[in-house]
Amino acid sequence: MARTHRKPLPFRNGCKGALFGVYAVLAALSATGAHAAEFDINGMTLGMNAGQVVARYQELRPQGQYSFSKWKLPEGSEWVANGRTLYNDIANPDDMEHERMQFAFTGLGSGNKLFAVRRELKFRPSQRPSTESIYAAAVQKYGEPSYLGKDDTGVWAAWKFSAVDASAEKLESSLGCIGTSDFPVGLDDPTAGKAAKSAEFCGLYIELTVRGDQTGLANELDMAMMNHLDLARDFDADNQDARKRIEAAKAKNATGAAPAPQL
Repeated sequence: MARTHRKPLPFRNGCKGALFGVYAVLAALSATGAHAAEFDINGMTLGMNAGQVVARYQELRPQGQYSFSKWKLPEGSEWVANGRTLYNDIANPDDMEHERMQFAFTGLGSGNKLFAVRRELKFRPSQRPSTESIYAAAVQKYGEPSYLGKDDTGVWAAWKFSAVDASAEKLESSLGCIGTSDFPVGLDDPTAGKAAKSAEFCGLYIELTVRGDQTGLANELDMAMMNHLDLARDFDADNQDARKRIEAAKAKNATGAAPAPQL
């Protein structure tokens, strides 16, 4: 499936952020059902389309900035491939909160839906939660982790689900199923190729890292979630849809194209 890059939509400017601190973080983490994990990060739920993601972000960060990039088929159809957000509470330079988010979406044939999300949050110095409270809220939301590590200054955990209705499997170590430097740019050939090999190994995978200090208070939170389970099938659906669109355009152009030039 061909892809072309378009210039990203411009950031929506905004400096003064809504007061949305750690209490909202913990509330989002702790809202959970008793028997099933919720596959979202701060309300950015796997399966959302880009419009829903933007609406949720504007609800949380009215003054936040965001940019989404589209890919395009030769016949003109477009879809959102990826996105990112930026929030710096520069209205409070001595007590700032920072947030970055990244998103990756499938193509048109599979519904152009969110399949991977990452969030990096640096807490406002005056509103630092404890590392243990963040971990406890994550367990309440996602269930007991597959893997857990702790030291004097932080907590890191991972959840691997082999099915959306299953409990997290136990692991001897984290699997590194979501890259930091190679976060997906969308559902393209390389991502689909990796997913075909990693679907069983990674499943639906969640990572959580909380960094703080020896006093027990957290400085920053790093979370990521990616559903490897359906990507190969979604990529097939995207390609089938692309072929249909291109073939339809080809049939239309066969009769509606300009006449051949004089040879």
